[in-house]
Amino acid sequence: APPRANALDRALANRSSRTMGRNTEGEKIVEAGARSVAYKPLPPPTTTEGITQILFYQYVEPVWSARRQKQAIAEFHRLARENDVTGRGRIALEGVNCTLTAPPAGARRFCQGLRDWDPDLFNDTDFKLTDGVPAETKFKALTLKNTQELVAYGLGGERAPLLKQNTAKHLEADEYHKMLGDKDTVVIDVRNYYETCIGRIEPPKGGAEFLDPMMRNSREFPKWLNAPETKEKLKGKKVMMYCTGGIRCERATALLSQMERAEDELQTQGIYHVRGGIDRYLKTFPEGGYWKGRNYLFDLRGEQKPEEKPDEVVDRETTNACKDSYCCVCKAHYALYKGKHVCSNKECKVPVIVCDRCRKKAETELKGSLLCQLCERGHDLRALPLPDLVGQKRRLALAQGSDVNGAAKRAAKRDLEPARWVHVGKLPLTITADQVRAALAAAGSTVEWIADRDTGFFYGSAYVEFPTLEDAERAVERAREAPPRLGGRLSRVNFAPARAKDPARAGRVGERPPIPIAPGRA
Repeated sequence: APPRANALDRALANRSSRTMGRNTEGEKIVEAGARSVAYKPLPPPTTTEGITQILFYQYVEPVWSARRQKQAIAEFHRLARENDVTGRGRIALEGVNCTLTAPPAGARRFCQGLRDWDPDLFNDTDFKLTDGVPAETKFKALTLKNTQELVAYGLGGERAPLLKQNTAKHLEADEYHKMLGDKDTVVIDVRNYYETCIGRIEPPKGGAEFLDPMMRNSREFPKWLNAPETKEKLKGKKVMMYCTGGIRCERATALLSQMERAEDELQTQGIYHVRGGIDRYLKTFPEGGYWKGRNYLFDLRGEQKPEEKPDEVVDRETTNACKDSYCCVCKAHYALYKGKHVCSNKECKVPVIVCDRCRKKAETELKGSLLCQLCERGHDLRALPLPDLVGQKRRLALAQGSDVNGAAKRAAKRDLEPARWVHVGKLPLTITADQVRAALAAAGSTVEWIADRDTGFFYGSAYVEFPTLEDAERAVERAREAPPRLGGRLSRVNFAPARAKDPARAGRVGERPPIPIAPGRA
């Protein structure tokens, strides 16, 4: 069985080089823990005791060729041999996902070696380094699997939502913590239910509503997200997501982003996820923040808890906030997974909790009858339909007048001549010029509202005149990568060469769109 997390917590409590602070609620914040190391120097070791754990993932888009993937696997093995790195990893055409262990200095050399091998890719990687981890949790060897997906959502190939078109925003841990207190917000735990059973985020009263998909594995998440009752809960809300280290949220938020852009009836007030996942949140808030219980881990540690929160307090939290943290045999409260016991349902096989008193029975006479909480209740998402992801991509491509593989961008550049004037469409009817300027980063620009010539009504379009052509080009390029969101709607942005050439097309200037006094008169 994996060692209890408190051994690690005590080791981490001795870290010397970190900056402490307190937020407005009086909670302790480790400011350095809240920030990604992407495009920054790797932090020096905080202790020479124990080993260092390395958690990281990196998606690749467009995906690697098979040849480049083989080169990546060879480079990983070479760097691992040279730096005594062990652990587990997935290396797919779409990227890498690893949980590794190494000596403190070797961990830094390994990460820097990846940066040197492919700077454009791995400088963007958020390597999460945890020093002072007990030496007995070091992996014995390095295992790299060649897989189709980094996370088994069942969304490989043409069904995979495009990450570069994902409109979701990363939030640092302290920013994410603050948003959890916002009303008209939901927060989704993107992990499996057996993970949620022993620990989860519990937003403050009056803040975000907690949503648990109650899924056995990630393949069920698209089905849950596609359910009408789920969509109804997300409409008009800010949607937050979290997972263990962040990788599951990358695809999950991209999936919701694609569904939102393809389905007019599904409109949120923005999609957000915490950079670095629960791991970074707990390092940022060593007293726990809004986290209750333990964080299930897939490495040899087994679990993680806020390092400055006593075990007895964590146990009380799991009793109160995690009602399903109990032994599957005697039903007594218990929140530790030991012994690799699994649900006996052959279509399930998820881990189940067995307490110390029931372990012998679970390993002998009851081995074939252990059931997880979901199987006990008959809860099943497997029969729900998947969203039509390929059809959504086609509809989005048609809406852009192009194909799925990037021809939309090329066609737009070819068909519309770049100009200082930009057309912005799909604006809400209640909008201001300042909001348009802010969304396009167009300070000092002129906004003209386009009204119907016959009725004088404003139907959601405007021209924006930028000071320079370069400013306009940057705004259009940004909008193609991530369409601006105004009033909960994704706006369309493109060059307006016809307006630049014909002053007669000018709209009406003002802080707000025109309101006609009578049809035909604005």
